Amino acid sequence: MANGKSESTNKININNFKKILEESKGQWPEVLPGVLWAYRTTTKTGKPSTRYTQATEESNEEEMRINLDLLVERREAALKRMAAQKQIIERYYNRKTHLRYFKIGDFVLKKVFQSTKAANVGKFSPNWEGPYMIRGIVGKGAYESETMEGKVLPSNWNDIHLKKY
Repeated sequence: MANGKSESTNKININNFKKILEESKGQWPEVLPGVLWAYRTTTKTGKPSTRYTQATEESNEEEMRINLDLLVERREAALKRMAAQKQIIERYYNRKTHLRYFKIGDFVLKKVFQSTKAANVGKFSPNWEGPYMIRGIVGKGAYESETMEGKVLPSNWNDIHLKKY
């Protein structure tokens, strides 16, 4: 919100510019760029806020020291909040998921995705393909598999995309 001093200064400037335009009557298209230039380049000052006037170099330095002292505590509090949030997310995930565990040598079927379906197969095409054999465990819930002929599949598969054969 502007203060009264700058508002009155702006009103005076606008009134002066209006007078110039009225005096030029039919010539205002030629005069207008000059008036706009004068308006845009006129300094518009206002009264400084109390926050600015009461700030001193000493109080500013003191505030900076306090913020630096509290920085470690604030960082630790943020880390605790992040850890708590991660635990909540993990609990929600674990409650909703039902992980399947396979052993090396198990036979599985692999889910067929829309992108891997053959063209023009329609809605009656199978949703699972295989069987495949689990060749290795890559990570938590990720498996390396191979065809029945021993050809290794190019990518690893997550357990949610596999089911027992």
